[in-house]
Amino acid sequence: MTAIEELRLLTASAIEPALADDELAAILAYAARPDPGGFAPQDEQWTPTYDINAAAARGWLIKAGRAAAIIESGEGGEATSKVFDNCRSMARVYAAKANSTVRI
Repeated sequence: MTAIEELRLLTASAIEPALADDELAAILAYAARPDPGGFAPQDEQWTPTYDINAAAARGWLIKAGRAAAIIESGEGGEATSKVFDNCRSMARVYAAKANSTVRI
């Protein structure tokens, strides 16, 4: 499984508020870390290494931001609030696990 495939699963990216693959790629770039050989992401010898939990936390925060931007009115407002709360909860779960890396 590739890092982007794993991130798709961890963030439920296809479920609204959705995350597109280009957004997931940008989130992975944010979570890029030095590889076990000490090479930084900008080094040519770098082996792709990511803090997948930090990436998932960021993805859920983006989803929370999108949920918060939806205007709440009527019965749908309560559901939107629950989506926002769930996204924030998931972001906290993954943020607590951050700093572990996955080499691809």
